[in-house]
Amino acid sequence: MRTAILAVALISSGIGYFISDAQAASLIPYPFGGTPNGDNYTFTATDTGNITAYFAGSDAGHTDRIGLLVNGNLTGIIGLNNHTSNIGDSIVLGSVNAGDTLTFFLIDENTSSTWYSDRSLNTDGNTQHIYSTLYDGITPPLGVPAGTFIGFEDLSVAQGGDFDYNDDSFVFTNVSINLTSETPLPSAVWLFSGGLGLLGMLYRKKEKPKSAWA
Repeated sequence: MRTAILAVALISSGIGYFISDAQAASLIPYPFGGTPNGDNYTFTATDTGNITAYFAGSDAGHTDRIGLLVNGNLTGIIGLNNHTSNIGDSIVLGSVNAGDTLTFFLIDENTSSTWYSDRSLNTDGNTQHIYSTLYDGITPPLGVPAGTFIGFEDLSVAQGGDFDYNDDSFVFTNVSINLTSETPLPSAVWLFSGGLGLLGMLYRKKEKPKSAWA
């Protein structure tokens, strides 16, 4: 009986892990703090018009600002200093046409490093320096409109980055996000398969051995 309860608990934990991770995709905090994000993102302009960035908070000791590449070209607008901006402050990073490819970047003025939302442009082994998800404008109440949330990590591994992706946070409007790969969840897989394995063992134990005369 105890084995059955343990098996069900493990399966439930595994399923819960999957569910909580799916829910985490709609939340602001990066769910795997301390581990570089393995996801890849592409961003495009939803409509013809402006790309507006809203400052949503900072936990960085360094001085950082953001900018934008449109189809690989600088718009020339850089701003939202994380030490002088208040939550809700905004800046128009440039005007775009629907479908344009957008690449956001963060400049760390203390280290003279630039980190891009396109990880292939980063100079530290293509490490991902952003965590991104959709923000509904309600939860948590940031005081900024709904849009695409991006949290930056402003340090590389060599520079001592902790990869919690809350150094600098922004919400961008008129931006569509596409997640092209996902970080694996080995813990969830182990919990789920472990529970199934225990149930299998329990089932085999309940089977009565067949008589040799049958």
